[in-house]
Amino acid sequence: MASTYIAAAAALDAPVTVSRLAGQPVTVYSEFIFPVAPVINDVVQTIKVPKGARVIETKLGSDDLDTNGSPTITLDVGDGGDVDRYIAASTIAQTGGAPVESILKTGLGFIYTADDTIDIMVKAALSTGAVGTVRLVTTYLTP
Repeated sequence: MASTYIAAAAALDAPVTVSRLAGQPVTVYSEFIFPVAPVINDVVQTIKVPKGARVIETKLGSDDLDTNGSPTITLDVGDGGDVDRYIAASTIAQTGGAPVESILKTGLGFIYTADDTIDIMVKAALSTGAVGTVRLVTTYLTP
């Protein structure tokens, strides 16, 4: 059964990172250690973003979360409105390789109309799940 986890940077009492000057870039790093091997549709709320934030960069990192010889896990990065707004079906958790630095055109420059979180979702089921860490770095322009 899928679970929703909340990383420290997205917790209810975590401050939203903003600059005193509108339009200034803010970069936020978040990591989450799965307490058990993840399963399909698990969601990790990683980073809080304020209303009016414009996302300009997202980087996803992960340990090897699927240790099978033919791993199948994929990860999406999105939010409450679009689960793969930024990164779709990344295979990074199959090997724990270098961070994915791409951003889909649906996410580049996206402006939030309400406070939200940027989330990592387990999109495809794992062959052989393993405990590990996912990491996300997001840069946005402040409202």
